[in-house]
Amino acid sequence: MFNLFLISDLIIQSFNLEKSSGKKSYIISARELSIAWSSDPMMWSWKPIPESRFAEAAELRTVSWLEVEGKIRTRILTPNTSYLAYLIMNVSHRAYGLDFAPSEVSVMVGNKVHRGKAYLGDKDENKREMEALFYGNRTEVLRNAAFQEGIPFPSKREDGWMEIELGEFFSGEGDEEIKMSLREVGYQLKGGLVLEGIQVRPKTS
Repeated sequence: MFNLFLISDLIIQSFNLEKSSGKKSYIISARELSIAWSSDPMMWSWKPIPESRFAEAAELRTVSWLEVEGKIRTRILTPNTSYLAYLIMNVSHRAYGLDFAPSEVSVMVGNKVHRGKAYLGDKDENKREMEALFYGNRTEVLRNAAFQEGIPFPSKREDGWMEIELGEFFSGEGDEEIKMSLREVGYQLKGGLVLEGIQVRPKTS
């Protein structure tokens, strides 16, 4: 069970102790993230989502450049623990353009950076009417050109959302800032991504 933190009438974080280890886990809401163009209603909409633990989530209308970043301090985490960071997201029925190119994901603590790649689209929903509307005959050509073996797609969570691993870090004993990000600048129009937040949770064996 996650406990919710209320700041200025807006829930921005949820906190949990892992049952098996007693270690701390946090979810940072979409409102606390830095999302490029999120204040432009032509590009993003903010609305309540019934399955979300927060008051609202961010749904992507359309952009060609996607960048999301979250921050947290190591002092609020369990010391000397290996953590993984995940982007919690979903894909709406109107989604398009999310699997044409992989996104760059990273986690930075001090001068240590963990980098990787991930696809945003659900691989089981590649053929969408919205993609045909926006890209016509180029849809399959673009997807085949961009698809790379070994790069993960989002995985399903028990709470009904999906998640993408952003990277791994070690909390240590001090107080450092952790920057977690996802960036996709393929300059193809994309939409239909729904963001709930970023979770940091202890790595399990």
